[in-house]
Amino acid sequence: MAVNVAVVKTPAGTLAPATAYDAELLRDYAAGRQLKVEIKQMGNRSYQHHKLFFGGLLPLAYEYWVPSGGLVTDGEQKLISGFARRLEAMHSSGGLFLEFADEFVRMVAAKRGERIGSVLQSMEAFRKWLTIEAGYFDVYETPDGYRKEAKSISFHSMGQEEFNRFYRDCFQVAWNMMLSSKFESEEAAERAAMEMMEMGG
Repeated sequence: MAVNVAVVKTPAGTLAPATAYDAELLRDYAAGRQLKVEIKQMGNRSYQHHKLFFGGLLPLAYEYWVPSGGLVTDGEQKLISGFARRLEAMHSSGGLFLEFADEFVRMVAAKRGERIGSVLQSMEAFRKWLTIEAGYFDVYETPDGYRKEAKSISFHSMGQEEFNRFYRDCFQVAWNMMLSSKFESEEAAERAAMEMMEMGG
């Protein structure tokens, strides 16, 4: 499987992952293993800004992310709860419809859990989620319905101006969903992202 990783040339002449995110992408490859590498000069985008996203904001948001989802999506949960509330409004059952809806959601989650097994967390999956939540995605129709796929943010796919907007939009998602409860201001969160980037390389 091809992996797209940003690297920097060290004074010793070796190539090293540019950010913690890039290091995570390479962690499955054993030390000493030969890899075929295609080297491309990075585009006209600021490498430092790229590094701030992948080595600062992304790992910072990932660190403070507490998985709260489950095997039943928010949309499914809202649909079932809304239907139960509608039934309750039409035929007062003393809350039975709402209890049945909650029980049904738990049953669906349990069945999916048996079928899927344990759910893994990865920074790459988190990056794709953050990219989609920030509004940078393409929509594809599949036999299962529509699916969102994160747009490429590679140097060749996104210039500096668009990357500036992308970073700001991702920061707002991260701020609204996880960082605002951990930092007193957006500026404090930005400083923490900068510090994390500097610590990572």
